[in-house]
Amino acid sequence: MPRWCPAICRDVYQRAATELAAQGRLSAGNLDLLESYIAAVATARRAERSVQRQGSFFLKKGQRPQAHPGIAIAQEARKQARMLASRLALIQESRDANRAASGDFVAADDDEDFGDV
Repeated sequence: MPRWCPAICRDVYQRAATELAAQGRLSAGNLDLLESYIAAVATARRAERSVQRQGSFFLKKGQRPQAHPGIAIAQEARKQARMLASRLALIQESRDANRAASGDFVAADDDEDFGDV
């Protein structure tokens, strides 16, 4: 685990690194993606904590309530984290799609008997 990894997402780093290692995909190239993924998760979690502490809206006298900027920051960081998790095949759908694209899957009709063909 890199020293810069904040405590707020060390659990995510550990799970992701373990998953990548189990898949045999913990390579130098994927480490950069993993670090970007962790940074995005940390940004989202920090922004969410800020919103929890300060509230969802800011009220300024004489103005309409404004959404806390942390809401948009968290949404964008989560979007980035999902994209990176997908590229790293940390999401089951991504693993399934990668297997299908590489031909490493068994289709349901593969069990048919073609002995008479």
